[in-house]
Amino acid sequence: MSARQAMLGLLTISLMFSCTDAGLQLEPPPPPQELDNLLRVKGDFCTEPSAEVSFPIKVLFVVDQSASLQCTDSQNRRFNALNTAVDELRSQPNTELAFIGFSSWSRSIGFTRNRDEMSPFLDPSGGLGPATDYQGALATGLQILEQDMINEGPAVRARSKYVVVFVSDGVPEPRCNPGCEDDTSNCSDGDDNDGDGRTDGADVDCTDIGNNSLHPDNLYGVCNTDEEVPDDIYVDMTGICPEYNQPPQIMQRVQEIVDLKETYAVGDVTVNTILLFSPQDVVEGICPGAAAAFGYDRAPAQAMLQAMANTGNGIYRDVNLASQEDSFLTFDITSMKAEQILVGLLAINLNGRRYKDPNVLAPDGDRDGIVDEQEFALGTDREGSDTDDDNYSDLFELVLKNSGFDPKNPKYPAVKCPDRRDADGDLLDDCEEMVLGTNFSHPDTDGDNITDWVEMIYGTDPTHNDALQDLDFDGISNLDEIKGGTNPLVSDEDVFREYRIMYGLADNGIINFAATPEDTPIERHCYDFDISRIPLAVTTTFPDRGKNRIFIYAHEGPARVSGVPGEVKVACFDLFFQGGNAKEPADGVINVTQRSLDGLAFDLEDSVAALVECPYFADLPEVRRNNLQAMMAECMKPKIELNRRLYSQDEVNLYVVKYLSGDLVPQIPLHGHDLFVPLSDFDESQCYRPWELERLQAFLKVAEEACYACVDVPVETVE
Repeated sequence: MSARQAMLGLLTISLMFSCTDAGLQLEPPPPPQELDNLLRVKGDFCTEPSAEVSFPIKVLFVVDQSASLQCTDSQNRRFNALNTAVDELRSQPNTELAFIGFSSWSRSIGFTRNRDEMSPFLDPSGGLGPATDYQGALATGLQILEQDMINEGPAVRARSKYVVVFVSDGVPEPRCNPGCEDDTSNCSDGDDNDGDGRTDGADVDCTDIGNNSLHPDNLYGVCNTDEEVPDDIYVDMTGICPEYNQPPQIMQRVQEIVDLKETYAVGDVTVNTILLFSPQDVVEGICPGAAAAFGYDRAPAQAMLQAMANTGNGIYRDVNLASQEDSFLTFDITSMKAEQILVGLLAINLNGRRYKDPNVLAPDGDRDGIVDEQEFALGTDREGSDTDDDNYSDLFELVLKNSGFDPKNPKYPAVKCPDRRDADGDLLDDCEEMVLGTNFSHPDTDGDNITDWVEMIYGTDPTHNDALQDLDFDGISNLDEIKGGTNPLVSDEDVFREYRIMYGLADNGIINFAATPEDTPIERHCYDFDISRIPLAVTTTFPDRGKNRIFIYAHEGPARVSGVPGEVKVACFDLFFQGGNAKEPADGVINVTQRSLDGLAFDLEDSVAALVECPYFADLPEVRRNNLQAMMAECMKPKIELNRRLYSQDEVNLYVVKYLSGDLVPQIPLHGHDLFVPLSDFDESQCYRPWELERLQAFLKVAEEACYACVDVPVETVE
């Protein structure tokens, strides 16, 4: 029998016996490693300081041209003031002006910047009229404002500010009570003028008919006329014997003007009022008997104009024309100080997306928005974002494949994009944005707090604010799904409930914030954020296998101001995930809160201070980074062990140069806010990489030991 046959025989016998001996059973396999692919990021964010917000400004001057002004304003001071205000306003490129001159009529011109078109309203020779028709002037103003808002469209309206400046020297005239039998003529003609079955003295409307304060119709024949009032006078007087120019009608017209803000979603609408007056002796000196002729009574005019300004959310001014400078029509309406607030926060892993298994993030090694599995099926490059090298990304060409684009064929489209310029930093090239119709100077075209490129990834519309829509009808808005990292085009409420990214946000209010200890503190609105359950992917692209890049987008803008595009900032965080629970950082938490950064800075400073005490540096007046590098080259091995892994001196030196200045001062963010940069200024070198700082800390400890060993002095013997 050969040796081989003997061995086989022994093996057969052994197997026979092992089948009946439980003690020889194989050990069960180890339990599968629990998946821990989640990241948590904690930090803080502070907005920019409150800013001057530039608006399209629309100023409507409504100027009294009643005959009483020849006595009240004989020097035409109102026109001097009007010309001064117009010149100042026209110096602002975003301002347009409109005018109404009113008496018994309303003459008007719509919004313009052309001074020649304004000139008839800036010239005292325009003429005066017999009445002071507040209601008709306000009705005309309402028409001008509403028509302009319709013409401008929603985008311009949303960031436009409309300002009405109403100027008069007296009370409204004519003032009419409702009904036709309430003046001395109709109360003595023997007719039932109002059709109530009562005539003259028997009609309650004729009680105290001689009291003009109760019966202002005595003063104005138009109040009880049975003739049709022409359209070019008393423009808001409709019907037979209506109530007219009384406080309820005037305040209703002011309220209707203010209500245009909500009706047309306008940035702002205000009504300011100005009472022009001169001392009574000055008026009487020019127009003897003016008080009797014009009913010059300042108190009721003050009350009416003050009430109009209150309702119009504006300013009331009392102007003495005998002493006031020619600036009384000038208002600070060309800019507005607006507190900046955080209006949106969104985290996204650029290296993966939920694809098939909702619990596992499918990797996207080249961060082009197409996961590797899809790229493999399509035949596109998994290590580059532009397979056919035509300067259109694979994602863009895939989305527009029915519009003449092909990610694998450079002939489609026929015209190649000349470069990959991305002016706003939103990861869509300018050429791509031109095709899409998005704004290549702002990363969030539709202002829905989702950048244009992210909308392309998820299939929503970057040109239309569809954030609150629910495209997949699962009861969760598009914005909430994208923030949660789930698919807004697939009904997946269970996935959203179990796996979505969670956001915690604490508003700390206004804080005096200084970028450095030497800077003057500036008021900023600050927040603490805590974003958890950010899923990680096992990327396979070398040399960065397992690398994940997290973007946190912060959208900020002015508070209580609609339609003004805010700034989009981004913070970038890099980390590694190798599968199972193998993460770096190991606890899956990136902490860039103020307390954490202060602690990190203290630890680094303490480690540097301990290292430079080494006798190796004793003869140096100052230890600098190049001295540390020389010590590393002389005293340390070519491969340095840090946290149970070996790194070349060149690799370690990269961390030394990046995080220690020439005089060995740690170069780390002073504030978590410093990690957020305008999207258009972002560079991947700004990504926060906690593992690099962990390796630097480990190196400083190892370097201290190596330094003392290099001069044969034990560390523990040195005070």
